Amino acid sequence: MARTPRILFIHDNFPAQFGRFGQWLAGRGWEISFATEAKGAAAEGIRVLTYAPHREPSPETHPYAQPMDKAVLKAQAFARTGFEARKAGYRPDLVVAHSGWGAGMFAAQVFPEARFVAYCEWWYRHPGADVEYLSELTGEPVPASLEGAILEQSRNAPIAMDLAASSAALCPTRFQASQFPPIFGRALTVLHDGVDTTFFSPDAAARRATLGGLVAEGARVVTYATRGMEPHRGFPDFMAALPEILASDPKAVALIAGENRVAYGGSRQRKTDWKAKALAEHDLDPARVIFTGRLSYPDYLALLRRSDAHVYLTVPFVLSWSMLEAMSTGCAMVVSDTAPVLEFADESSARLVDLREAGALAARVIETLRDPEDSAARRAAARQRIVSDLDMQDLYLRKAQFLGKVMTGGRG
Repeated sequence: MARTPRILFIHDNFPAQFGRFGQWLAGRGWEISFATEAKGAAAEGIRVLTYAPHREPSPETHPYAQPMDKAVLKAQAFARTGFEARKAGYRPDLVVAHSGWGAGMFAAQVFPEARFVAYCEWWYRHPGADVEYLSELTGEPVPASLEGAILEQSRNAPIAMDLAASSAALCPTRFQASQFPPIFGRALTVLHDGVDTTFFSPDAAARRATLGGLVAEGARVVTYATRGMEPHRGFPDFMAALPEILASDPKAVALIAGENRVAYGGSRQRKTDWKAKALAEHDLDPARVIFTGRLSYPDYLALLRRSDAHVYLTVPFVLSWSMLEAMSTGCAMVVSDTAPVLEFADESSARLVDLREAGALAARVIETLRDPEDSAARRAAARQRIVSDLDMQDLYLRKAQFLGKVMTGGRG
């Protein structure tokens, strides 16, 4: 009788990309462990191991070496946890580690018998595709900087080490894989994490909901959902479009879900309070522009189901799960025509907008609110695209097959 496959996931956060997939595997007889820096992590069917760096990176480390300094401390922390598990007899067949922050960098040394899979999300360039796009959007040129190029390249060192040690590598989208140098890009297998299309599904009755009195009956609801309010996700552009959108329709209201923080961007972006800046620059009625804060999943789903026009914007960067969840829910999408978005949406399933074109975003949202019949066709097409190509259950099966091949000596 074949032995139960043992897999160890490594990610600083929990459950992140691996937790739910791990539970799915556990339900099919795999033995699942998850090493994480997150405190209090727990999930049915998963054994959790925790690690924590014993100190902060040194400010005296050479600037070019600081990304590696931080990564090595995380790698050391995991290695100590891994060696303790090894002493207790733990031997995984496969280790899958999120690549970039460093925790899995020494996993192949801790568990040399295991096959190692690097999960890769981004390769840093100078200027990056995201930075170049923001430069076009704002009209601020990207400074020519040898120093900047060196610092960005330094951020790739932990990723390169993971890839060098890997038996196989995963990347969630073709666009993200295209950012890697060809020598590494050829090693990447593109498999998305998947969308729970059963949970994120349309509900016609919910289109009439008031969301607990948050919106009036008959309101036309424009929604925007984000981890952080930042230029990378088009937050300033969305806020700048709202005065025209709200003026066009007295029943229109905007619901903005997310936290007032910067999740992505450089030091200048992180020093700016983009919410405060937008509210100071634009005359917006607080009764019609409502910030919900971070939502629970049931409340987030209710917001998507109630939406009359859902706006998702991004520079060329890692695509948010939220766009695909909104498509799966059958939202009437208004999206940026940037490369990561166009991998999953087109004019049949969304209204596309060039953020560099003045007034284009407001015009496309207004179109969406005024033409519900056309929006209905796009809603159905958006839902169908996700169900056909990104259903979580289908992708979990494909990913399990991939990992099974890697365990037996293949590359997936």
